[in-house]
Amino acid sequence: MRRSWVAVFAAGWLVACGGNSLPAGDSQDPTPGGGLPGEPVVPGGPDGQGNGEEPTGAQSLWPLTAGSTWTYDIQDPVEGNFQKQVTVVGPGEVPGQPGINAVQVHSRQDRVRNGTLYEEYSWQVELTNGLVVRLREDDYRNGQQVRSTTWSPATVKSVASVPDALPWTYKSDVLEHITLGDGSKDQKDPTYIWKVLESGVTVTTRAGTFTNAVKIQRDKVNNNGEVKPDKTRFYWLVPGIGKVREEGERTEDLAAYDIKP
Repeated sequence: MRRSWVAVFAAGWLVACGGNSLPAGDSQDPTPGGGLPGEPVVPGGPDGQGNGEEPTGAQSLWPLTAGSTWTYDIQDPVEGNFQKQVTVVGPGEVPGQPGINAVQVHSRQDRVRNGTLYEEYSWQVELTNGLVVRLREDDYRNGQQVRSTTWSPATVKSVASVPDALPWTYKSDVLEHITLGDGSKDQKDPTYIWKVLESGVTVTTRAGTFTNAVKIQRDKVNNNGEVKPDKTRFYWLVPGIGKVREEGERTEDLAAYDIKP
């Protein structure tokens, strides 16, 4: 673990507010077993006040500004059709990690087929290399917590900027630590491969037509390095807006959004 990261970690400066260029293609997570796959974006500049990175701001592919909201129409082969509302709550301490802050994001899904209210609380950080990672996720059903998940290192959630050269590939190996609502624990070691395929893509959603989307593919591979076809996902991200469409295990289509500065 690099000394600069230790200092940032101790100060609790895991605040997502921008990013820069993504890691070089065909990269693998350099810090298996703990920490982050990169440096967190923090405010300020030299002399221990931050790394001085310029925020991506309105051009971010994954805005994490407090109060921003997205509504998606979901078509799920198991759960049926319903809506998902996503809200950026804002910076806060990560549960179980005293002094460590990240941006909390809340997701609400009213799964009408089985009458279940499904909620997720996740804590996310944007890195200076352009990745967005998730430190923790808590899952609730009808108000009762059913699962808490953390990762070593923090797992890739998305990307915040377009790499310099396309296509771009990033391999992420993580340890997934799961605590169920009854207190039982489990551990998994998934491998994901992220690919930024192309930019300047036109995609039409209920929220409108976007001509500058970035198309991303996420594969999950087995222990033999083979892609699991039923786990492949495609995302379309738009600068300053975020995810506008997802296809794969289910379809998510942006219906409305309100991005705060």
